[in-house]
Amino acid sequence: MTRKGIMIILDGYGEGEASPFNAVKNANTPFLNSLKQGKYSLIKTDGEAVGLFEGEMGGSEVGHTTIGAGRVIPSLAKRIRDEILSGEFAKKDALKKCFSKLKKNNSNLHIVGLMSDKNIHSDIAHAVEIVKLASKSAKNVFVHFITDGRDSGCYDSLEYLEYFNKQLKEIKNCEIASVMGRFYAMDREKNMDRTTLAYDTMFKVEGSILQSEIKKYIKEQHENGNMDEYIEPVHVKTKAKFSVNENDCVLFFNFREDRLRQIVKVCEQLDCSILTMSTVGGANSTPIYVPSEVSGTLSEYLSDNNLSQVKISETTKYAHVTYFLNGGKEQPFKKEDRIHVPTLKVDNFSKTPKMRAKEIAKQTINAIKKGYDAIIVNFSNADMVGHTGNYKSTIKALECVDKCLKKIVAVAQKEKYFALITADHGNAENMQTQEGLPHTAHTLN
Repeated sequence: MTRKGIMIILDGYGEGEASPFNAVKNANTPFLNSLKQGKYSLIKTDGEAVGLFEGEMGGSEVGHTTIGAGRVIPSLAKRIRDEILSGEFAKKDALKKCFSKLKKNNSNLHIVGLMSDKNIHSDIAHAVEIVKLASKSAKNVFVHFITDGRDSGCYDSLEYLEYFNKQLKEIKNCEIASVMGRFYAMDREKNMDRTTLAYDTMFKVEGSILQSEIKKYIKEQHENGNMDEYIEPVHVKTKAKFSVNENDCVLFFNFREDRLRQIVKVCEQLDCSILTMSTVGGANSTPIYVPSEVSGTLSEYLSDNNLSQVKISETTKYAHVTYFLNGGKEQPFKKEDRIHVPTLKVDNFSKTPKMRAKEIAKQTINAIKKGYDAIIVNFSNADMVGHTGNYKSTIKALECVDKCLKKIVAVAQKEKYFALITADHGNAENMQTQEGLPHTAHTLN
């Protein structure tokens, strides 16, 4: 290796058609624009290119996994769906043991997860399949319905609710026991007040609304200015006696790990069995799927060649430049360092569009001067601010990142580093839907 290198991942930075709401094209980003005057390539970040089904938008998990592996790694989402279709899913050992226990003890199953069909964190079809299977063994199936509004449309939860109820209308022992936005149930920034509220609402608070009032409650939340992501947690009164005891089971059907770890850790205090779709918990929870080992990753290759490397990101993207980029390995490789700048604790990143970009740039320049062989950096602004649907704030986010990139690359070139600037998926280049609503989801760009 004759030159040292730096790779900068612009999370959520896509190339799309020009429009009044394409923040990527409309932002004043002279440095990035100057790079595009030369030769550059577009990479495909969705569908089969990142191990998903054709036409499915990519995300940070599959994006970083693919970047780190240098090849297509079939996603867990695809594996689960394939096994549901083949019938193999119902034969999973952890599921069979859980259902056997429920049947033997006439106990309840609590199923928790994000009700969305975008395959970023979960698939509502997986939840439907689990309920159908479990209803034959469990006394009752209590559903804890987490609304999206981030990877899906801002107000799509009513459609998902209708779909869920329609698919399970013949199941008599299934009821929704709580409803809440992912802001509360899927926090990963150690905002324990949100996680504790989610936990208490699911498992401690007595029902405050009726089953027939769920749709009305969500509509009222929308009218009060809360998009699906921010729907306030509410416990639903169930016809069957609601309880959690030692013979019950709580099953988390999200397959992506990073936004489950916090809530699962809190729920592990429950005196019952805990099942997760993937490996996210501790000794008190059992994964249905153990991740396949991905070898020969970029980080492993650098380590095997005795080269030093450092991963730099905000904490909100901590798992992506470490766990996912390293092929699902939590522990650092030999000569791998990690620098994670604490993400600002705000309820909406549109309030702080610059996030910690300047600090990321400062840490990256320090890493260059220290002489690491390889530096891998994630700027999360385009994704995290893009998810808010706030066009003006996303413009500010991109303009801040552009200035940071100019400083980093200038120092990199002076120190004889080559620089590769890329992205994991699109987001910020489409900030409004055709209906005129904020566009908060990823894209196929």
